[in-house]
Amino acid sequence: MRALRSIFASLYALVGVLVSISAVAFLGRLRHHLDRSAHFSLLTLLAEAFLPVVGCLFLIAAVSYWGKWRSARVWCILVGFMNLVAPFFVAYLLAHFGHQSVAATLKHNGLLLGTGLIGVLAFWRWDPATETTAGNQAITSARQGDGTISLLNRIYSIGQFFAFAAIYMAWQRWAFAAGLPKVPFWQSILQLTIAELVVVALHECGHALCGIALGQKVRAFVAGPLQWQHHAGRWRFSINPMGLLNTGGAAAVVPQSLGEPKWRELLMIAAGPFVGFVTGYFALRAAIQSPGSNLEKDWFPLAMVGSISLVTAFVNIVPLRTKGGYSDGARIYQLLRGGVWFELHEAYRAAAATTVTALRPRDYNIDALHRVLASGIATAPQQFLLHLLAHSYYLDQQQPAEAANELNAAESIYEACQAEIHPEMLTPFVINQALAHRDAVRARLWWDRMEAKKPTWLNGDYWMARSALCWVEGHPNDASAAWGKAQEYLSRMPQAGTYAFDREQLAILKRAVATESPVQELVAVS
Repeated sequence: MRALRSIFASLYALVGVLVSISAVAFLGRLRHHLDRSAHFSLLTLLAEAFLPVVGCLFLIAAVSYWGKWRSARVWCILVGFMNLVAPFFVAYLLAHFGHQSVAATLKHNGLLLGTGLIGVLAFWRWDPATETTAGNQAITSARQGDGTISLLNRIYSIGQFFAFAAIYMAWQRWAFAAGLPKVPFWQSILQLTIAELVVVALHECGHALCGIALGQKVRAFVAGPLQWQHHAGRWRFSINPMGLLNTGGAAAVVPQSLGEPKWRELLMIAAGPFVGFVTGYFALRAAIQSPGSNLEKDWFPLAMVGSISLVTAFVNIVPLRTKGGYSDGARIYQLLRGGVWFELHEAYRAAAATTVTALRPRDYNIDALHRVLASGIATAPQQFLLHLLAHSYYLDQQQPAEAANELNAAESIYEACQAEIHPEMLTPFVINQALAHRDAVRARLWWDRMEAKKPTWLNGDYWMARSALCWVEGHPNDASAAWGKAQEYLSRMPQAGTYAFDREQLAILKRAVATESPVQELVAVS
């Protein structure tokens, strides 16, 4: 729900800017109409004030949300109600002046009614006190050595909506002067959204295709609501409707071997903005040449694709930290500079590579992991993950004592980041408490914590944790059944490094569930 509220706040900001700018042109036409008709009434006064008031209220709602004002909930709900009421008022107003019937206006504003209802429900029980301003600022604040500037980060997070609004209005004025067909407002918003999706898809294709050409592998590809992920040994496609409101993207490209030349990753990262510049050039050229040509009716989507491509490509090469992570420019800066930021990104790529290549946890650069942890640049969730990666490294290196130390370090910071930890990341704690410490109470505690997060993928790690828990609680038959499900799952997995590692851990676990008490060598799974 928090993500939905954030998207609605962004939408309110964009609509507020567009409506405020549109109000100027609308009021000019309205005054011209009144001068000709010599008619004045309370209704015309309301008509003059309607658009400016609506634009201000939308902007206030967005700013109050981002600023976490005490009154933010009231402003956001008010805007939601306005979305519900506005179509009826506009329908009556247009019918009064003889422009369009009430039924026709409401038919064309069904989307507005729907977003109004969802907006009211999203903010109905929201408490701004639960989301502090400091926490939101920390998301985009520059961190030591990451190459970004806090002020630019915040300007980007808010200014992108004003930039899109300015682009939108500039092209509308150009089209009017060129005699091009007018695009209805809500149709233009839909085409603008589709244009953003196209730009994002092409940008991510640039990363993915360049990576493939350089011998790398693609693990995930996201473009707005469209998501492809390599999971459990195969590609899976899914649609996230929320992506229509937040058309972000990502391409997870990983190396097939560690220590590859930096220039390969540099080219892969730069390929995204490069595609944006090329797409922007050709799309803008087509839009400008559209008057009097076969592309005249498509001038608006071409103009939006071209403008968004160029603006996005230019902004993307600037080092920025956003809610979605670092821009391509920031990643290039960190790669060229080297040091712990580069090593942090390489640790993530290495971990992701183990699911689609022969790389294993024992291939991680453990010294780099320790340098990143010691530097203090990692957030609590990142520290938690890095300790788990180090834990897997030591297990794969058959160093159980060091592996246990890493797990203890992760446990010590769990409370500080538990809300951001995925349930699948808690399975090592269940297995460790069951087999290394033979502590049924602690194993059950970690199992309950995992179940409370509602795991969606019952993978090999899940069933191994279940087997270890049943064993330590004195249910050998259930332990054997869970072990069998883990074996069945892992037998279907490819010969990638992480699954080879899991199969070895499964063989060690079997020695426990097949006996009444653990043997000394089982400490190796800690």
